[in-house]
Amino acid sequence: MNDLCSDKSAVLGERSSSIPTRSGCFLQKFPLCFRADRTAKSIFFLPICIALAACLWLGCPSFLDAADKLIYRDYETALQQSKDSQRPLFIFFTSPWCYQCTEMERKVFQNKEIISLLNEQFLLVEVDISQEKKLKEDFLINYTPTTLFLDNHGKPIIDVKGYIPTNRLRKLLRYVSEGHYKTTAFADFEKK
Repeated sequence: MNDLCSDKSAVLGERSSSIPTRSGCFLQKFPLCFRADRTAKSIFFLPICIALAACLWLGCPSFLDAADKLIYRDYETALQQSKDSQRPLFIFFTSPWCYQCTEMERKVFQNKEIISLLNEQFLLVEVDISQEKKLKEDFLINYTPTTLFLDNHGKPIIDVKGYIPTNRLRKLLRYVSEGHYKTTAFADFEKK
């Protein structure tokens, strides 16, 4: 008998002598009767497909979240990458007790357009002044939130103290990323 299982085993579909089977196949140890190589192969690919689907399903949320969050670097890394990529730095000075800082993070930094502009055109650094006192002293920061833009050589472009509404930050990002700061004061640019 060329079948992989005896007549007492479970059978998938009708028996047919026209379907070739292998005798002595390791599939004889399985409780189900596999009648053709094609069926056996599909059974073995099923766990692989399930594992692949699970990996993609579990991996995708973290990938999608990356586009919805600001990507911060430490100051030294961002400064080096700025020189290499010719992108300006966006430094956000904050403190744990700062209400306006949390409001900016909650309202302004959750805007998808702002997130996209910041991640694509700037290198972001978030500085907690209660922990990084050296940077606080180097840039003479005495108020939070303070947003500081540096060119790719580390020279200050503009700093803005206090809460920045979404529309104003959008203009500020355009002002710096498009190089308008080289020829126009921000107050004049903002009126346009």
